Amino acid sequence: MASSSSSLQQNQQFDAFSGKRRMVCESARLFDVFINHRGPDVKQTLALQLYNSLHQLGIRAFLDSQEKQLGDSFPSTIQTAISSASVHVAIFSKRYAESPWCLAELVLMLQSQAKIIPVFYGVKPSDLRHIETGAYAEAFTKYREKGRYLEKLNEWKKALQSLSLIAGEEFNSNLHCQNIVAAVQKEVQRKTRLHVAQYPVGLNNLVKDFEKRCLHDLVQDFENQCGLKKRVDKANKIVGIFGMGGSGKTTLVKELFNQKRSNYSRASFLFDVRETFERRELPSLQIKLLKDLFHRHDLSFTNTEEGVSYLKDSLQRSPAHLNFLIVVDDIDHVEQLNALLVMDIFNRLGNSLVIVTTRDVGVLISAGITNGYRLKGIDRKYGSELFCWHAFDQPNPCSGYEELVNSFVDVCGGLPLSLQVLGRHVHGRSEDYWRSELIQVRKALPRDIKQRVRISFDALNAEEKQIFMDISCFFGGREQSIAEEAWEASGWNCQHALKSLRDKCLVEERDISSHLRIHDHLRDLGREMALDLSPPHRLWRPQDLKSLESMGLKNILTKTNVRCFHSFFDKSLNLQVTFLLGQSNICGETSASLLWLQLMDTFIAEPLKSIPSWIPHQSLQYLKIIHGPFETLWENQIQVPTELKSLDITYCKQLKSVSGISNIAKLVELNINQCPDLEELTLGYLSCLKKVTIHNCNNLKGVSGISNLTKLVKLEIFCCWKLKFECFCLGGMKCLESITFDESVYVKYFVLYGCKMLQTIKFGCVDLVELSIRGCPELNEIPDFRASCVERIIIDGCGKHEYHHCIVVQI
Repeated sequence: MASSSSSLQQNQQFDAFSGKRRMVCESARLFDVFINHRGPDVKQTLALQLYNSLHQLGIRAFLDSQEKQLGDSFPSTIQTAISSASVHVAIFSKRYAESPWCLAELVLMLQSQAKIIPVFYGVKPSDLRHIETGAYAEAFTKYREKGRYLEKLNEWKKALQSLSLIAGEEFNSNLHCQNIVAAVQKEVQRKTRLHVAQYPVGLNNLVKDFEKRCLHDLVQDFENQCGLKKRVDKANKIVGIFGMGGSGKTTLVKELFNQKRSNYSRASFLFDVRETFERRELPSLQIKLLKDLFHRHDLSFTNTEEGVSYLKDSLQRSPAHLNFLIVVDDIDHVEQLNALLVMDIFNRLGNSLVIVTTRDVGVLISAGITNGYRLKGIDRKYGSELFCWHAFDQPNPCSGYEELVNSFVDVCGGLPLSLQVLGRHVHGRSEDYWRSELIQVRKALPRDIKQRVRISFDALNAEEKQIFMDISCFFGGREQSIAEEAWEASGWNCQHALKSLRDKCLVEERDISSHLRIHDHLRDLGREMALDLSPPHRLWRPQDLKSLESMGLKNILTKTNVRCFHSFFDKSLNLQVTFLLGQSNICGETSASLLWLQLMDTFIAEPLKSIPSWIPHQSLQYLKIIHGPFETLWENQIQVPTELKSLDITYCKQLKSVSGISNIAKLVELNINQCPDLEELTLGYLSCLKKVTIHNCNNLKGVSGISNLTKLVKLEIFCCWKLKFECFCLGGMKCLESITFDESVYVKYFVLYGCKMLQTIKFGCVDLVELSIRGCPELNEIPDFRASCVERIIIDGCGKHEYHHCIVVQI
């Protein structure tokens, strides 16, 4: 554990022994502590005890008898030890002043300006203060009588008197030795603090929040964030910190390491694990860990497995009183943790603390680390202050720059890395320069920021990259459900990809409004990646979209090699058109297929009788019509989109027929709402249909084919006052989970049987005569008809608790 002096190169030092100046090379042996003492008095007692105790803590102390080596110039060695030490211990014994070496060392210690801890061993501070009458009076008298060191006596006297004014330890027991060791350890660690940040704005509050959530109350909602069901174990001392690149993870753990290392016997900080792993140099980190924790200075190996073996052996042999603080910074694979932390053994070290940082929370979960802390950046107040420190060397904006500062802070979005980089970028520049750079930054990321966030992008698989670019170009700020429909139309596993993107902090957690959120810098990176593709598949820039609008919808849909999600008003149709064009595969290639289409008419001039036939339908998978002017959806059966998975028709007041639905064999979801002129609905044999929702269709008289929907999961019918079922009968519906009818639906006989997954029936029918439900073992909610006009209720083999027997009620 070298002191901060080790960073010096060559420097001049004054030789207190010869009175000459000499050069000290950086290759000289360096120490943390110098023990100043008179050998015959304390070398074999207090000095040696202190030396051994410090050595066990990994603190490099200089004790002359222990540090002599063949060929050393001993005065030179002492000089180097004193100059390199971050703390000195001066043991004042009764005959201390009889040694000119001790006094010369004391002067040099004072000149180094490092902290000195005085230990009074059989003497008192007053003996140092009053040289003429105290315990050292005789030694100084002899120097004068013999005419020795006369030119130095005054200097030595002043040195002793200055030490008498420093609070020290009056030694008389082993307990006091422990106090000295503790004081030395604290000072050494303070002097060797890791550099955290030039301007640690808001860092103390962040540390407090981390301690509250992770070290006291643990992380609230961490299980929810990560999809965990297991409760966090409060005895677990392995904590993860995760967040996107540049969010301040390393800064936080450096400060935590500095503040907490004095609470632990041994400490080790392993930097840049991911990069070290990529260079295949992981054994070097294993060696560092062994040196820091177990003082194994004799190891040299290049095999990771050998390092794991050494770590296991050292941990199992470590004394019970030792506890460790370990930081493993920037991992991206469980293999790295397995090589550096023997998890099953560390989990048993209850007094130790391990902190792991990563961009990907999935790595923490895979490693069994269930205690974590997410970094999302800093709030606006601290963000403005941090930016101003770097831009103006002060916490507040210069006069006239307030609006510009706010604009830059908005662009950075709370990301500390961005705030620092952009603040330094405009430091000392003119207002005009600020304005021009703000325009450029909004277009593209500075290189320093880009390199950091690009790491997370490169770690994605091919499909995740496609979805990330889609969010960046099209879906940032949109409802997630819309994006999911578009991705499913492209054949992508969007749920898995979104979880991975959130785990890697590339997409923010889902908010209350269920909109997709992405940091501006990451959005710009995704757009840059999309532009780098050849040919450029995604169109989102205003200049691209403007040219598309001028072409009109018909020409747009014939364009090839394009992936475009866009919305504009088409004058030829008098419709607001939102569409997704192009189906990208994992290699980035696209076809000219129309996948997702929404038509919305709020500016009707002359109503269209149907969807125009020239709109491509061969690949269409999601179709939404809102306020559509159509009387029927398709002019003829050839136009029916047979690949359609979801059909949503809302507020189509002129719609009279949806014939052709029975031909859409792949339809999964059907939603019909507010279509007052619709009279009949024929579903046919739609073996993929899972959800049917019909609301507010006041003229709907019949729905046929429900019993043929073998995959139906959910059925809802509301506010359809003319809809009548003389007998509503469903049998053997193995996937059906819920049925909801309100009081508007007329049902005389309601019969269900063999619906193994049915859980809920919500029924408001007032004209019901007979209810018969048999063989529905999962049913746990059923309406109470006892006060109604129902004449007969038969419930047999239904429910887990309430309905175990056949109940026949005759009213």
